[in-house]
Amino acid sequence: MYHEINDKANKDQRTGLYNHSYLEEKLDDFIKTYREDGNVFSFAMLDLDDFKKYNDLYGHPQGDKLLSFVGSIIKAECEPHGFVCARYGGEEFAVIMPAYGKNEARKFINQLRKTVNNSPFEGVEILPHGCVSFSAGVMEMNADTYEKSQLVGLSDRAMYISKSKGKNTVTIYGEQTYLPQKFEHEINELEQQIRVFLSKDVYTFKHSKRVFSYAVDMAEKLGLNEEERRTLILGALIHDIGKLEIPREVLTKRAKLSKEEWELVKQHVTFGKEFLLASGTYSDLVPLVELHHERYDGTGYPHGLKGTEIPKLARLLCIIDSFDAMTTERPYQRTRTFEEAVEEIQACSGSQFDPELAVPFIAYVNHRIEQDDIPEEIIQQLREQQEREGA
Repeated sequence: MYHEINDKANKDQRTGLYNHSYLEEKLDDFIKTYREDGNVFSFAMLDLDDFKKYNDLYGHPQGDKLLSFVGSIIKAECEPHGFVCARYGGEEFAVIMPAYGKNEARKFINQLRKTVNNSPFEGVEILPHGCVSFSAGVMEMNADTYEKSQLVGLSDRAMYISKSKGKNTVTIYGEQTYLPQKFEHEINELEQQIRVFLSKDVYTFKHSKRVFSYAVDMAEKLGLNEEERRTLILGALIHDIGKLEIPREVLTKRAKLSKEEWELVKQHVTFGKEFLLASGTYSDLVPLVELHHERYDGTGYPHGLKGTEIPKLARLLCIIDSFDAMTTERPYQRTRTFEEAVEEIQACSGSQFDPELAVPFIAYVNHRIEQDDIPEEIIQQLREQQEREGA
């Protein structure tokens, strides 16, 4: 009886596959063993092509039969390999493939796609491909993948690239360029959101725009691929979104913060993570939002992660964010020149900052100093500060 109840709790009754909740539990387990023992695994998201069209034409009961049919094929193909397969939601399915790298995973999912294509089902001849088909995205777990929401989000992104290429195909995350038009739309959308959300704190909005600008330049300097570029740039734009939960009087306080106020300010990274996970749209940006105050030596917050435990782009954002904080006016600290900020980054390289990423950032800033390319807003702030100190 216990096993029956447990089985019902973990299974999707329509397809016989595991359900969304069980899949997420297993992802946590696989991510944990990857971090502890380096056990490789890959993850795939599958979405049935033109399912809505089939559902609208034949009705929901017949659509449910199609979902059950596809689920039975996925189960029959995956279980002999020890894979975890689940119905993720709607017409989406997911597969965890232990011990499979991305290329092996793509090969398996592609063969599964062909098996589905070749399985006859009533009425599918009206669909664009004339058969049951799905688009899929595959991602191999790696050191820069911080948690399951990112793994799912990036696999999902690769899946939609498969959709954009005409459907009925499989894409490995990172091997295809991101659609530039959509990227530009996302930048504009996020900028409008933070403009509204951070309207009570103009400083944080301006800070986010400057960090965004530096991130654009660093993505170019480091030669990041399109996906890394997108993640860094959008993450930079929205990294402080959690500050909308911090009272204005705390954010703008000129005196030193009390211990309780400082603990509240530190929570902005957690508030930001919760906001992204609740909205769902940008869950893949969670590592940058949550971890940009982690320090290379493990003394940062919120988790005290150390070295490469912190995803690479979050380590880079920490440098960029700190640089802008040092070189612009804040209620509780003196504004530094670009040169002084560079000295601070050099001094803290290996403790607060990743020493390898600090080198190209310092070179970037020094080049801007040589070119006399310092934002007028920052120059004006320094002049005002010097006048106050002189007075």
